Amino acid sequence: MNVSDPGKNVNLRIDSISRSMVGNIPDLLIDLLEIAAYVYCVDQRVKRGTEMLMDYGKDWRRSLTFSIPVRHPEIWNGEEVQELLVETLGFLSDDSYAFRFRKAEAPVQPRDPYFHELLDTFQENDEVALFSGGVDSFAGAVNDIVTLGKSVTLVGHWSVPKVQNVQATLVDALKQRGYGRRLSYVPVWVSNTDIKPAEYTQRTRSFLFACIGLVVARMSGKDGFSFYENGVVSINPPLAGDVVGGRATRTTHPKVLRGLEDLFSTLLDRQIEIRTPLQWLTKKEVTETIAAAGMADMIGSTVSCTRTHSRTRRHTHCGVCSQCIDRRFAVLAAGMADHDPADQYKKDLLLSDRSVDDSLRMAMHYVSFFRKIGSMTKDRFLVDLPEIVSALDHFPDLSADEASAHLFDLFQRHARSVEDVIARAGSEHAGPLFRGEVPAGSLLATCFARGDRVEVAPRSDYDEHVTAFVDRLSAPTLEFAMDHDAEQVLFHGGHFLGGANYRFVNALIENFRTAKKARSEIPFKPPHTVAAEIGADAKQGVGDQSMRQQLHRLRKALEPLAVSLGIPLDQDSFIETKERAGYRLNPAWREISVGDIQPSNPAASQG
Repeated sequence: MNVSDPGKNVNLRIDSISRSMVGNIPDLLIDLLEIAAYVYCVDQRVKRGTEMLMDYGKDWRRSLTFSIPVRHPEIWNGEEVQELLVETLGFLSDDSYAFRFRKAEAPVQPRDPYFHELLDTFQENDEVALFSGGVDSFAGAVNDIVTLGKSVTLVGHWSVPKVQNVQATLVDALKQRGYGRRLSYVPVWVSNTDIKPAEYTQRTRSFLFACIGLVVARMSGKDGFSFYENGVVSINPPLAGDVVGGRATRTTHPKVLRGLEDLFSTLLDRQIEIRTPLQWLTKKEVTETIAAAGMADMIGSTVSCTRTHSRTRRHTHCGVCSQCIDRRFAVLAAGMADHDPADQYKKDLLLSDRSVDDSLRMAMHYVSFFRKIGSMTKDRFLVDLPEIVSALDHFPDLSADEASAHLFDLFQRHARSVEDVIARAGSEHAGPLFRGEVPAGSLLATCFARGDRVEVAPRSDYDEHVTAFVDRLSAPTLEFAMDHDAEQVLFHGGHFLGGANYRFVNALIENFRTAKKARSEIPFKPPHTVAAEIGADAKQGVGDQSMRQQLHRLRKALEPLAVSLGIPLDQDSFIETKERAGYRLNPAWREISVGDIQPSNPAASQG
């Protein structure tokens, strides 16, 4: 892959930036832009496994290795930068990453070709924010510019002209209504050249988007930027049992955003902040902020659909993808249906027949998931939705308990809005439902087909796949044993950790056992204490670096375990880390006796 001639096959272009700003951009940020462009374009070129359950462990998680020429290899090859890059991207896309950076040979790609349509002057604004052209990003822009009276630089990424046209239309509408002095628009084009994407999920788009936001923010002299995204989408737990790991997108997950903040702050040696002003709003509430600002008529001009290549002038939304379903529920719940015409969707949310192409399952999973949330008690929230736990330590101003309470309330409000839409539609279409005039394969008819029960119609082979998948997610997948005689940590299937990896776990096991026995919170163990116990250099700085290296090696040793068990293991799945607190074994795991470990597999991993 190449961002420059000859052989250029990755487009990277930034428009509407002043000449003086281009002159001030450091080479390190040009490196960052190129790295982000490569990661994003590779994400589209390398196919994952299919969405069938049986293919998850085999093909879904990709192993991606990059060798990239950069201007500052001494910075990019630094241990902390490498670890932050690998861990953040790994959690974001549920892939395994490795990076090798080398000194770019002369002539290095100059910065000028990346910047087009340069301006003589550039408007100085209060904020820099990422702008996709969807409901959330438009709501955030409207709230900042119209309601709060701020001036904002909106940074938009596009890979096809359809997306850029949507963004430009919304920006022009704000200017026509008198807000031109409060906003600037910086369009950024990053795409593969002459290659049709093989993979549509594009989990790393938010990494690219954030890198672009950082570059524009620093060119504007600012140490932060905003992501406009509602809190439910930000957490985005999987709606169905077969939507796991990277398939439940983590594009603006709090853990990802904190990881990006740490990466950017480390690179630039200054504190970088990523703000999420819509974090504690549901999609319905986000939509209502647009109406409150007097911009309800612009909702229909926003586009949320992920299936860009199938978009037409008549149908701007497919009505099938999760983003379309989420958007339409929010618009109906907010009473804004008149401003988001139903004929813009290829499939109407409630009334279209979805049985012919299996799109009913996605819609039904959405309804059944939030129906479950609506009936859930606060005590069961984290138990029944363990995916929430990974976010709790990543809200800077909240304790884990406070974050849990806020998220429970947020999800409850969203669940009520989904219920209200279904209930109102049932009342409105009561006659046609009774007479059988609503298609049996529609979402509305299916919701009322069995009284108040919401069930998902299974595929013909679905039960078989679910059984196999659940078997792989049963208790043994989260069990380990300590073989102190052999100095090994044992896992089912013959996997084990030895040597320094064993000593690392052994240093944490007593806290784990004591807390489990007392049914109390497992305390974190300070890094210097663990370092001393495992024999790492305990001198200040050197000890921390040794510990990070050892933890990275341990996590790498566990990667084959994740693949063979068919479950996603993120960076904190076995050993959790907490800034300034230290390390602990993840409370979700269970220690069992050595004799209860399943027989060894000759091909099992060692570490």
